[in-house]
Amino acid sequence: MSGWADERGGEGDGRIYVGNLPTDVREKDLEDLFYKYGRIREIELKNRHGLVPFAFVRFEDPRILL
Repeated sequence: MSGWADERGGEGDGRIYVGNLPTDVREKDLEDLFYKYGRIREIELKNRHGLVPFAFVRFEDPRILL
């Protein structure tokens, strides 16, 4: 997995963008990868047929991204 970058909403909502994911990625895979950086509030996996999957991982504490 590669291509993650900070995706800060105007309010610093603790969300990062994770792109260029393998087609067989699961939410659990992302959770296993990112849990060590802080408590995860939500994972939004966008896995549309025919497109490269991407996700948003939102942490409980937005200061994780500073």
